[in-house]
Amino acid sequence: METPKVVTIPNYWTSPKYSLGQRTKQGVIVGIQYYPPNNLLTGLCNESWRYAVLDKNDISEVSHLEEQKIQPLTPLELRAELEAEIELYQRKILILKYQIGAISNA
Repeated sequence: METPKVVTIPNYWTSPKYSLGQRTKQGVIVGIQYYPPNNLLTGLCNESWRYAVLDKNDISEVSHLEEQKIQPLTPLELRAELEAEIELYQRKILILKYQIGAISNA
């Protein structure tokens, strides 16, 4: 089992609103980056968090979104998404069990 990783955020930074692995309407958050105030790269005067989000419809696509563009799932949406994923994996397990049975009977 993998040991959990701890990320420490300096006290003078604001905390990110969302977390790694969190499911959103856009997809799953796979990265977070902090931009300090007056950052020349972003041209923003205020500090901000940007999120790398694995696209829900195309897992080969990663979008980089500002915090205010992230839309969290409602509890009902999250439950439906998780139940659908569980059902998918249960079907895959049944297929694998069938394949094992076919090997055993051969």
